[in-house]
Amino acid sequence: MNIAGPPPISGIDPAMKRVPVVALVVAVVMSLVAGVVVGFVLGVAATEAGREFLRDIVENEQAADVATPQHMERPRFTLQYPGNWYVDLKDEDYDPDHLFSIDSPGSAYVMFVLGPFESDPEEALRDQIAAFESLLGSPAITRFAQYGDLAGKGATLRGRIMGIRTTVRTFCAFERGQTVIITEQFPHDDEHFVKERLALIERSFVLRSDTNDPE
Repeated sequence: MNIAGPPPISGIDPAMKRVPVVALVVAVVMSLVAGVVVGFVLGVAATEAGREFLRDIVENEQAADVATPQHMERPRFTLQYPGNWYVDLKDEDYDPDHLFSIDSPGSAYVMFVLGPFESDPEEALRDQIAAFESLLGSPAITRFAQYGDLAGKGATLRGRIMGIRTTVRTFCAFERGQTVIITEQFPHDDEHFVKERLALIERSFVLRSDTNDPE
């Protein structure tokens, strides 16, 4: 397994990445944490300084290094990601087998949540959409049904977070005894930087059989 640590400065507000985690908690144990997280993020935008901070973090995206991708090899899955992106090892919820995010040098990320429990992908997706709608307002929503080789339920949401045009792509599946929730988020203006890089992660992600599942 080859995991790059984060650079000294990350362009991603950690609060933005709590939404997929919260949505999973809501789906599994009906937690009320979602309102707290969404309230925190909205609170950042309550002042001009907060809005300026959010504008700053989406203006430092870089072209991704796809010529020398990094690899993750775990008992339950394998994937590749751009050489200058990194796994957020400092995330308080980081778990290399069940919950981690891969972040760009700017403000894009893809988060993976995997768990050995059964779920209804459509219900899990509805929870994801509801959580992100609180941030995106009234986003345009389109559905899809495939992430790499996985069949499931997915949605692309396009709206604004504190005035910044943002795209969220979230996907839920239950396969090989595992619930999988994958969430991508990036500023709309950075799509030309990150689209093919996120595609590298998607096409390389392989869910392995349910033998030797880490606890």
